[in-house]
Amino acid sequence: MATIETTGLTRSYGEICALKPIDLLVPEGEWLSVMGHSGSGKSTLMNLVGGLDRPTAGSLKVGGEDLQLLSEDGLARFRREFVGIIFQQHHLVPYLTAVENVMLAQYFHSVPDEAEARRASASAGTL
Repeated sequence: MATIETTGLTRSYGEICALKPIDLLVPEGEWLSVMGHSGSGKSTLMNLVGGLDRPTAGSLKVGGEDLQLLSEDGLARFRREFVGIIFQQHHLVPYLTAVENVMLAQYFHSVPDEAEARRASASAGTL
């Protein structure tokens, strides 16, 4: 089964084509690095795969789920349960500590575990 599968995936904003048609097949367990020049569509592709944006054309399946068929609530569930995103810009909650920001995903997905959040932060070199 493919983890990510696109056919002719495209995203335009009016006259601007942010992502030209792309066919992509990422098998389960495969690691992928997306590289390219500024403006080549990397962030647009990630926003589509992460369910943050919708394509203009083409098909997009992630984990067998056709994201185009999901309602807004369905996309929110998909993001909450299956997607982890680290943004280019720092989208931290300013009134929380670094560990509390790491623990946010735990609050939404499982049981908060400060010790686990501290270990993860330490292994990433952020504490």
